[in-house]
Amino acid sequence: MIVKSFVLKQQSVGKIASLIDAQTVAVVRPQRKIEALFREAIRKTLQEKKQADDELAQIQAYFLEMSDNTVYHQAVMDTVEAVATYLREGMYVQTSPFAVEDYVMAKCARLCAQAVNTGAKASFIDGTEIMVCRTDHHGVQHFDWQASRREIKARCESAPWPIVISGGYGRLDTGYIVRVGKDGAHLMATLIAEVLKAASIEFHIEDKGVDGISAMTYEEAAHYCASAHAPFSSSAIWPAKNAGIPILVKDIADDSFPGTLISTGSSHGTAVLTDKDLSLITVYGTGLLGRVGMSGAIFSCLAKAGINVRFIAQTCSEYSISFAVKTEDEENAQEAIRGLFKDNPLLPLDDVVVANQAVGIVTVFGSKMRNTPGTSAAVYGKMGQAGINIIASAQGGEELSISLVVSAEDVDKAYLRLGSM
Repeated sequence: MIVKSFVLKQQSVGKIASLIDAQTVAVVRPQRKIEALFREAIRKTLQEKKQADDELAQIQAYFLEMSDNTVYHQAVMDTVEAVATYLREGMYVQTSPFAVEDYVMAKCARLCAQAVNTGAKASFIDGTEIMVCRTDHHGVQHFDWQASRREIKARCESAPWPIVISGGYGRLDTGYIVRVGKDGAHLMATLIAEVLKAASIEFHIEDKGVDGISAMTYEEAAHYCASAHAPFSSSAIWPAKNAGIPILVKDIADDSFPGTLISTGSSHGTAVLTDKDLSLITVYGTGLLGRVGMSGAIFSCLAKAGINVRFIAQTCSEYSISFAVKTEDEENAQEAIRGLFKDNPLLPLDDVVVANQAVGIVTVFGSKMRNTPGTSAAVYGKMGQAGINIIASAQGGEELSISLVVSAEDVDKAYLRLGSM
């Protein structure tokens, strides 16, 4: 048995259906262009307070062209009407735009999966019924691995194969639909493969594998996919790694490249990736010295604000903590931290300063770095030879990567210099 994950666009419905046989479980998510149509309808309704009739008509026409099946056509019209009703109600009710988007985008994913399901003549499972999420005491939503495993086992083992599942969205115990992290369809595919003991996994994406690389270890792929421009999230790799299931990443539009094989096999060696449009925020002052729980308080308040942290560095002096966030989150991050100090009477930190600067991150990674003396010296030496100042750096104890924070204008130069290693 094989689990396959697909990114669907209008022209690829037939090809995807042809790749699904009796031994396949397929997870389908929409192309970004399709998602953009739904998001425009949401924006017009919630922000402009206008009916999104034109946008919804365009969505309906788009999906109707995917199949000539009358049952599917009825499903499309019913879904678009349900979304229209939901959005009309949202115009007059104070509700979270995130909750509205997750509900509507889950409907989008469902329509995409149903289009494929019609062509493949498969069983259909709504992904929100098998992916379980929880809200912790901080109000932060988390994926519930064990509960999802139980639901997958119960639903997939009893359904006739092949099976097509809508990807990317799950459900809270309260019933609310939520997005499963970044690009959750691939995570769903690998978790399903782990539970069902699949022989292999295939990710069919709109790109030449993972940056045109022929083979990578699980660890190398995880480091690469931590970057913002990666084809899928690194979290999707771990269920496959835990079960020892190889992942083949293929270009759905181009069969000339055999794909990137992610497994325990041969290493790619050493590679370099960059992360741009970041702000490095540094919190420093003597008030941080020896204060137990300070790091936890800072990162908890960022989590509550929904801000993802891309990089963390702290010296043993405990005088400062630096972390990188997307530039678009920088203002909210500073506001959250200042609010933490202002509102908490246990933090009389009068001398604490919060500063930021525009940066990028350059990461050298690869399994051949492990137990290889001189790797760090070579990396830092190349930066010095190029006249590039390193603002902050971090290396994991697993010896698989070194991340360097440099000014935004030095990112491309650092990438070219380190690419010659």
